[in-house]
Amino acid sequence: MEESRTEAQDLRVLKKIRTGAQEEETERFHPFHEMFYVAEGSCSVFIAQRVHRLKKGDFAIIPAGTVHRTDYLSAGQNTKIVISFSKHTAREIDRFLGEDLTPLILKPGRIRTPVQRQEAVALVLNRMLYEYESRPFHAHSFCKACLTELLISLIRYRVGEEENDGVVSPEDERIRAVAEYISEHLAEDLTLTSLADTFALSPSHLSRTFHAATGIPLREYLVNLRIQKAMDYLLNTTKTVTEISALCGFHDSNYFGDAFRKAVGLSPRDYRKRA
Repeated sequence: MEESRTEAQDLRVLKKIRTGAQEEETERFHPFHEMFYVAEGSCSVFIAQRVHRLKKGDFAIIPAGTVHRTDYLSAGQNTKIVISFSKHTAREIDRFLGEDLTPLILKPGRIRTPVQRQEAVALVLNRMLYEYESRPFHAHSFCKACLTELLISLIRYRVGEEENDGVVSPEDERIRAVAEYISEHLAEDLTLTSLADTFALSPSHLSRTFHAATGIPLREYLVNLRIQKAMDYLLNTTKTVTEISALCGFHDSNYFGDAFRKAVGLSPRDYRKRA
């Protein structure tokens, strides 16, 4: 029996294979939660404000609306298993368990699976892949049960909110500092020149290194982050669109409306109505 269109949108499981080092072409942020497991090869993932180096056995956690980008590092075959699920599915899991499980796991970053548990995790993921691709009776429910098991395991594997990524290059640390500064000063008039002055860099060097590390031009990253913040305000406050525009650093409400519609596909008012 085939799953319904709604179920397919609520929970997806895909295997993605890339050969050689390359940047993955993907959306910079999306309205669903995503996590992927590195089954083979290695990659670099920019999530929110950090660059994470992932190898076999690592998970990347990308909450809905989080700016991200993936670069494959291995010259050979890179394989990852991607699970994406809606906020509705996350709420269903929390209701079933009688506790708020998903907020504990849906923090952007990397989670490393212990070596002795990688075989068990791979088994769960392969079961999910089979169910999703073959779609036997109650496949969606089976996948959701596996996802719940996986989330509980990942909570156990996460040893702290701030993971130790090993040796981090000075350039990665600098980009992280720039990204954090942007996040904390979104309402201000941030420009490439002002940011370069803040970090004692030339504008061209900052632009080049930020783009190289994140895969996103600095200006585009700034706009995406402001849109993400605006989405949060629209859903969780009663502030007017004009107020939200100013709080997110858009000093022209018309430009805010155009940028929001381009990124989300809806006007700010329509987004608030449909949420």
